[in-house]
Amino acid sequence: MGQAANHHSQKDADHAITAESEKSATTVQHESQASSRRWIRRLLGFVLLITAFGLGWMAALAQVGKHDKEKIEPAITPEGRDAAAVVVTTEPVSVRSVQRSVEAFGSLHGFEEVSISARVEGRVRKILHDVSDVVSPTEQLLEIDPTDYELSVQKADRTLQVELSKLGLQSLPDSQLDLEKVPFVAKAKSQMDYTKLRNDRINRLAASKTVSAEEAESAASDYRTAKAEYENQLLTAETDLATIQMQQVGLEVAREQLANTKVSAPIPSVSVPGIDQVKYVISQRSVSEGTLVRPGTEIFRVVINQILKLRAPVPERFSSEIKLQQQVNVFAATSATPYVGTVTRIYPTVEPATRTFQVEIQVPNPHGELKPGSFAKAAILTRVDPEATTVPLSAVIQFAGITKIFLDENGRAKEVPVTLGTQTTDWVEITRPQLPRGAQVITSGQSVIADGTEVNVRDLTPKP
Repeated sequence: MGQAANHHSQKDADHAITAESEKSATTVQHESQASSRRWIRRLLGFVLLITAFGLGWMAALAQVGKHDKEKIEPAITPEGRDAAAVVVTTEPVSVRSVQRSVEAFGSLHGFEEVSISARVEGRVRKILHDVSDVVSPTEQLLEIDPTDYELSVQKADRTLQVELSKLGLQSLPDSQLDLEKVPFVAKAKSQMDYTKLRNDRINRLAASKTVSAEEAESAASDYRTAKAEYENQLLTAETDLATIQMQQVGLEVAREQLANTKVSAPIPSVSVPGIDQVKYVISQRSVSEGTLVRPGTEIFRVVINQILKLRAPVPERFSSEIKLQQQVNVFAATSATPYVGTVTRIYPTVEPATRTFQVEIQVPNPHGELKPGSFAKAAILTRVDPEATTVPLSAVIQFAGITKIFLDENGRAKEVPVTLGTQTTDWVEITRPQLPRGAQVITSGQSVIADGTEVNVRDLTPKP
């Protein structure tokens, strides 16, 4: 009985252990399945997030492309062409007249630029004009203290009056002065004439033995003395006249120096074409009131800016094309519109270092918009080329330093490297190579084609 009871107890224990093991295994299996489900849910959520982000990004790109890319309607595919060919538009190469020009760069100069210097020594008493003032010729700009020069004029005038009084004159006559009318010369002449008459009378009496030889000799001696005195007085009068003329010059010099204390704008020595009233503009002032100046000291710089001169170097290979009176378009930073000038001077020599020659261009500047010293570009209009090959500006592609176009040849794109010439906002000239007339140049879709790519030309004819 005891053994049977132990046997049942052992059996119950085994059943309990087995049940517990099965329960533990079931629990582990359930936890493993739950963990797998959580990992799958996370993976699905991540995939959905990536998918949503990608769809949003593609939608954004599509929206941008909608505005940036050209809308090209589906082309009608001709028979025998691949429907996947690139759709493009074309325009024919055109021939038109083109104005040829030679470009040059240079600096603008005033028509006349004058440095005004002091002509007398003294201190600046008054400044009447400053930089940027517009003045007329002869208009006073500055005054130097005139006190010393006024005294010099008075002294020279008094000295002249003293010399004039010696000849019995108030002033020099306009015509040649008759020195025999000078009082002391007239007196000497009268004495000479008297002694001559007396000598002649005594000589006649001496011939008839009426007077002695001693009296005749005395009369002759008196005549010679009177004649010498006359000639001496005449020489003295001539000397006094020369002194008066010298004093007159001294007085004029003193007056000129006094006048030079007033510094004025100069009178142009050459005519300014197209300008009735020449004006100067002050470009520089070098002194102040109280400054001591000497002859040669620069005081002002003035310039005529109603017409400017553009001096520009031109390569010598264009020497046969540049002519006098050719029209020139001058471009400056002050305006987007070119100023119209004229070639007025061509220098006769070529600079060996640069192989260029100078050209001078006159540019009207009535409103003073252009400034002397400014940089400018000139396009000298030389000739008109009646047959220049041009293409639309949209046909030209520049990539990696290469300029090219694509031609449509029998439904395939042909790449052609080109050299450009004259250009406007609508078309550009092709200088090299020579394109055949009537060739069709591709004007859109070039970004997705290459040499040999098959293309379909979109029909731009309006539908009825």
